[in-house]
Amino acid sequence: MVRLLFFFLVLSGTIFSQRQAQLIDAVTGEPVPFSKVIPTPGSPFLADIDGFFTIPEGATEILFKAQGYYDSTFAVAAIGTQVNLRAEASDLEEVTIVPGVNPAERIMELAIANRKKNHPMGDESFTYTSYSKFVFTMDQDALAKIPENTTDSNLLDLKKFFNEQHLFMLESTTQKYFEPPYREKEIITAYKVSGFSDPAFSTFSNELQSFNFYENQFNILGRTYINPLAFGSIRRYLFILEDQTVVNGDTTFTIRFQPRKDKNFDGMKGWLYINSNGYALEKVIAEPAEKSEGIDPKIIQEYALIDGKRWFPVKLSTEAVFPALRLDENLENSFLVGKGSTYIEHVVIGADLSKQRFNAVTIQTAEDANEKDSTHWDAQRKFELTDKEERTYVMVDSISKVYKLDQRFSSLGSLAEGKIPLGYVQLDLLRLFDYRDYEGYRFGLGLENSKKLMKRVTVGGYFGYGTRDKDWKYGGYAKWMMFPKQFIQLQASFQEDLVERGGYNFLSAEPGLALNSFSRHLYVLNMEKQRKAEVALSGYVTPRIKLMASASYQRIGLTDNYEYHNESGTILSPDRTFDVAETSLEAIWTIREKVMYLGTKRVSKGSMFPRISVKATKGISGIEAAALDYLRLNIDIQQDIPVRAVGKFSYMISAGKTTGNVPLFLNQMSLGTGGNWNLSVMNSFETMLPSMFYNKEQVSIFTRFMFKPIKTGKKWTSPQFGVHHAMGTGSFDRKEEHRVLGMDATGLELVQLPFKSMDKGYYEVGIIADKLINLNTSGFGLGIFYNYGYYSVPQFEKNLTVKFSLSFVI
Repeated sequence: MVRLLFFFLVLSGTIFSQRQAQLIDAVTGEPVPFSKVIPTPGSPFLADIDGFFTIPEGATEILFKAQGYYDSTFAVAAIGTQVNLRAEASDLEEVTIVPGVNPAERIMELAIANRKKNHPMGDESFTYTSYSKFVFTMDQDALAKIPENTTDSNLLDLKKFFNEQHLFMLESTTQKYFEPPYREKEIITAYKVSGFSDPAFSTFSNELQSFNFYENQFNILGRTYINPLAFGSIRRYLFILEDQTVVNGDTTFTIRFQPRKDKNFDGMKGWLYINSNGYALEKVIAEPAEKSEGIDPKIIQEYALIDGKRWFPVKLSTEAVFPALRLDENLENSFLVGKGSTYIEHVVIGADLSKQRFNAVTIQTAEDANEKDSTHWDAQRKFELTDKEERTYVMVDSISKVYKLDQRFSSLGSLAEGKIPLGYVQLDLLRLFDYRDYEGYRFGLGLENSKKLMKRVTVGGYFGYGTRDKDWKYGGYAKWMMFPKQFIQLQASFQEDLVERGGYNFLSAEPGLALNSFSRHLYVLNMEKQRKAEVALSGYVTPRIKLMASASYQRIGLTDNYEYHNESGTILSPDRTFDVAETSLEAIWTIREKVMYLGTKRVSKGSMFPRISVKATKGISGIEAAALDYLRLNIDIQQDIPVRAVGKFSYMISAGKTTGNVPLFLNQMSLGTGGNWNLSVMNSFETMLPSMFYNKEQVSIFTRFMFKPIKTGKKWTSPQFGVHHAMGTGSFDRKEEHRVLGMDATGLELVQLPFKSMDKGYYEVGIIADKLINLNTSGFGLGIFYNYGYYSVPQFEKNLTVKFSLSFVI
């Protein structure tokens, strides 16, 4: 018993003699992780991920060194439970390069060589849980500078408001599963947002930065940057070895990185902490190398060695300063700031996921995610909420109820689809104005009920008037979302409108505002009058494949003196209508697409693989007055392929075939956008005149490579050069059945062949200089395209087409 008592006395004396303290930011109170601790006397070591360190026995003073903070020395006797470090300016100093071997590059070569082995999403499965918290508030340094005796009412209001609460706050918890090589699923088990309940907020923390720092490209707030750990980065980045610390036999190398001079790429700057144990990342501090006037982000990723197996992210921090959102013009740096962290826990490497179901849905919000009570949050939070954070929830929730912020936010989703909510109805922006060469300027109006009136049923209608064809068009529709979780929808519609001669579209494509679609409309030259009644059923049979089946009955009126004379002697002409009955089946499949299910919303995260759209339409004779029997097939394959640090290659393969003898509007038109407006349209023949070529069967291939924009340092210009090539071939038999009637100079009737077919192959090449001038979010440029091959003409200049290009600038 005496020995046991003596043992506990010695043990307790040892424990209490080795005191612990925590390093924190002097202004924000946030932990400062992985700071270098240099005791006198004693050997250097690192504080842990939460800033905690043990004061060595016998030390009289300690020097603390942390990236982004001033070096600070404290007497041990003066150290309590917390040590405050003052942040310094984060700009990197100019570096002078001297001849000789750069030791940092050798370390980076080893880190890059071990990148695949250290990648968290490598060759082993894993699971983890996470807790995230993010707040929007005022810059704390600026807030501290407001004098106590100020008489400025705005400054007093700012100080009172932000001392008591934040502007906005959200929290979330998740459960993540991963199985190599690429199957993953993250379930958002709970989310809490001040003032809002929309599940779109539940993924906020996922979108701030990439999960790990091992991919070739790293994402910060939606923009991608070349990773300093990417292959070939040593020729792009300058690396400087600033420090090295030995802890438990392993060395942590602190390496500063920034883009080399005269290198034109989207790069980052900051520090890498690389551990000699596997040459894996222990910590990363990074931000864009070039500051933006709109937003200035910074990220920190911290890693830990899990079960001695693999270095794994355990904390992801993001801070975003908004210089454009200044809260007081007279107060320096009074910017709005967003900051937060994701804490990753309960990591299991090599987890058995045989019972876990994986599919295209990589992120999914649990049905009860917005209903979790305080018991869940108390168990998941890394730290208890402060009084300021608690007050943020209370105050913003009350303001949201008064000003109906949740409903206002949901209206933004409608706007993305081209709709403006107006209470119980919403206005269709796509119906207000359009232009087609056939009908001229088209003015109209479209209305439908909003979800405020009916959540699962939409009833709407529209009308429009063309200034060139001087005719009214109108239509109506009803949509019923039968099974929201599977996105299965039944739709019925009627319209008295126009249909493009030889054109086609995929009705199952997602609606919305698209610049390329509007540009394409400018070149619609030939159209037929169409009265159409249709019923359609659509839905996702898998998260990546959408199907749509439809049946319609149409009454068609030919235009512009076009006539069709078939072999049986039947003549279809503009002076009389004819009927068409058809059924259609179409599918859209985006290979390896990643999808988010947020409540009843499906959000695509895109794919680096092809998107395939297929449509088969069967015309059936014998139904009522319908007499045309045909089969019409169309397929589009398109893909965007990013080429790291160089640009993006895009292509589209478009093929179509019509069997059966039918009028031109049921055959296949080659997509020409030459002449008239001289506006470049991607995935089209830029030199071909509209409606110049029709085919019974045709294949077209459109390719374009756009290099990265050149960084000029000026907002008004960021030239982006590209090359274009397009080619197509097709055939058309029995052209003599298609005629256009007209008069010659003597008043005699003429029979003219209204089109060509691409039997000899159509070819063109072009050069594009985009974003020569930038105005706000729009970029303007020029393109020059050249038609070569059989359908070109001897005069060189007549094969050239000069066009304007229009794009969005991010």
